[in-house]
Parts: sequence; structure tokens; C-alpha cells
Amino acid sequence: MHTSGWSARAGDDPNEDAAGVLGRVAVVLDGAGVPARFRAGCHHSVAWYSHALAARLLRHAQDDGLPLSAVLARGIAEVRDLHAHECALERGGPSATVVMVRVGGEELEHLVLCDSSLLLERRGGRVERLTDERIEQVVRVERTAEAIEARRNAPGGFWVARHEPEAAQQAVTGSTPLAALRAVHLVSDGVTRAIDLLALHDAGSLARALREDPEGVLRDLRRAERRLPEEGRPRKVHDDATVLTLLPELWGEQGAGPGGAER
Repeated sequence: MHTSGWSARAGDDPNEDAAGVLGRVAVVLDGAGVPARFRAGCHHSVAWYSHALAARLLRHAQDDGLPLSAVLARGIAEVRDLHAHECALERGGPSATVVMVRVGGEELEHLVLCDSSLLLERRGGRVERLTDERIEQVVRVERTAEAIEARRNAPGGFWVARHEPEAAQQAVTGSTPLAALRAVHLVSDGVTRAIDLLALHDAGSLARALREDPEGVLRDLRRAERRLPEEGRPRKVHDDATVLTLLPELWGEQGAGPGGAER
């Protein structure tokens, strides 16, 4: 499967995004940078969690008999079992958003959990952004970090990959004919802030820019973040940003990692 991409750290800390490609499967995970008090039961880092889960998703998704939601549930359970004996996960632990795709026959299967996104660039020019908007719905109505956290992985709230395998059943899933696709972009929300925070792009222009000038997207993103006025800045001025771009006309059976280096 032909891929290109990059993953850029927000600063000097470890990159909490994780991405990879194995055979016909690609994944991007965005480790949730929540305050440490909300993951007080675990001494493992967010980066450890996102990378451990990404590796297991890539491996289990090689089994075409497993739906992607089952792949995610198995991966969450395995990572939970790696540290449940030494961590008090009921007091909170690291978590991550997930975007995963798999080529199966003439279809591209997809799974999206929480606010990372999948940009489907169709041959006719239309771009469809697939994401899970429940976290944004919660943030709009809750006023404190504690209230938002109380609705994480709870009925009526929002769902992420953490230590509850049942979260996988809440993911957005579906499939698209391969013949309809020009390019597919798996992106963390550090990339889609170019749409949602910085107003540099809409979904269509971002998808085209990622295909034609991915380095320029990163350059423009960081420049716009630095120029945000003090009163308009989010808690994190810069965010880890990761993209994997898949080009159907060049897809083969051999897997590869991201084409760009980490920055």
C-alpha cells in the first residue's frame, strides 16, 4: 500500500501521536493530552499508550475475519492487560483517539473513534470528512474540565480508546469503494486544527494540500499557530500533528511505514 506522511511533535516532549502501515492496514492514533490528575491511576505515559495500541491494531487487523471494531476491542484489552496489574486504572489512565483503515477486496473499510479524522478524497473532487463529533458536543455544554472528564467513556458522553474494550463498539465505521477514491488521509486533530481553529482550510482544500504539498501544510500550520492572539489561543499553542496519505492508484500489497520523518 503506497503511503506518504509525516508526524511533527508540538515541542520537546515525546510525540503522543502514533502512526503506522502494515500490509493493507493503516492507523493514526492521537494520545489524549488530558491533565495528569485525570490519569492519576497509571504511571505510563500517553505516548507509551498510543504507540502500544497502534502496534496491536496493525497486527490484529491483518485478520480479515475480524471487523475493525473487534480489532480495536482486542487491542484495547491487550494494552489494558499489560499494566492493569500495576496501575489503578479505575482512577484514570492514558487514552487515545483512533483512525484505522483496511483495504478489503474492492472496498476501503474505516473506523474512527473520537476527534481524529479521515478525509476521503473522491475522484469526482468531493471530499468527505469522517470524524466523531461527540466530544465537541460535550465540550460545548460542559464548562469545567472535571465535567468533561466525567463524560469520557460514559453513556451520553464521548468515547476514546482507554482501558474499556466496550469503547470500540462506539466507533464510527463503514466502507467506501476503492474505485471511487483518489486519495485517503488519516489525520490527527493537530492537523485538522487548520480547519477548526485556524481557518486555513476547509476539508476539501486541506485534502488537496496534503496530497500536493504536505510539507507546506505543516509549515503554514505552525506559522498560523504562532500568530494566534493571546486571547484566542488554546491551552496548547502547538499540538502534535500527524498525517498518513494513501494513494489508491499506487496501492500494492507491500506495506510501508510513513514516508516522512518525524519532526
